[in-house]
Amino acid sequence: MQTKWGNSLYYLQALAAFVLWGIFPLYWRLLKHVSDPVEIIGHRIVWSLLTLVLCISLLAQWDEIRQTLANRKRLLLAAFAAVLISINWLVFIWAVLNQSVVDASLGYFMNPLFSVVLGVVIFREKLNLPQWLAVGIAAFGLILSSLESKRIWVSIILALSFALYGVVKKQTKLSAVAGLGLETAILAPVALVYLLKAWLDHSQSYTSETLGLLALGGPITTVPLLLFASASKRVPLVAMGMLQYIGPTIQFGIGAYLDHEPIDRWRLLGFQCVWIALAIFSATAWLKSSNQPALSPKT
Repeated sequence: MQTKWGNSLYYLQALAAFVLWGIFPLYWRLLKHVSDPVEIIGHRIVWSLLTLVLCISLLAQWDEIRQTLANRKRLLLAAFAAVLISINWLVFIWAVLNQSVVDASLGYFMNPLFSVVLGVVIFREKLNLPQWLAVGIAAFGLILSSLESKRIWVSIILALSFALYGVVKKQTKLSAVAGLGLETAILAPVALVYLLKAWLDHSQSYTSETLGLLALGGPITTVPLLLFASASKRVPLVAMGMLQYIGPTIQFGIGAYLDHEPIDRWRLLGFQCVWIALAIFSATAWLKSSNQPALSPKT
């Protein structure tokens, strides 16, 4: 049976993962002098792969990789997931480098609701009336946010790509670390070719400090993922759902108060609609979870 300290440790791991994801813009902002976001993504893929190979070896997850490589359908799904996560990474880094962190945070606020809609469309899941109300309010908020925002596409692409990524990941049946390791391995040849071309063209000349920051992208990508993977095994799904809003909240604060990004009245009203929708959806999920009979604890 888990001790009180053991359970607290898993909650701390979840909290640390979401806080790290929240402060990501502070790290990518250090690379603003690297003019090509695709080149940053190339480095992120390569250094993440090297970090994940080490993690997969330590966690003894190579069997998962081999099983997926032997299954054509799962391998194609992993390739699709790789494309989706690369799009998500690219748009997010572009947003950080182009004063659109607030738009990015809206995308991650919207992500759970996009996931719900995909669940209805793809898996024929049923929603109750409060959940439909939450989706409708969020959709209205997205419309309000788009009235004066020229970069609402950032929010939509981030939310949609990550929601689709979650759907595809569910089908691959790979653990978080092994899955991302295979995805980065699929993307690595393209990334290496792009980086080699950039080097031959002399489009960038990096200092040792910049190269160090680019290399740090591997561990920075992997550490919160490891914390999340560990916490998700013990922290209830409803609690994880509540905690995931920490990340975009921190990002919103960074964009609004540190980067001083403009927030017009329509975008603010849109955010308020999304926050109300998330409150309704989270309360509904919490009530549904609390009404379910408790399972006997495993010792």
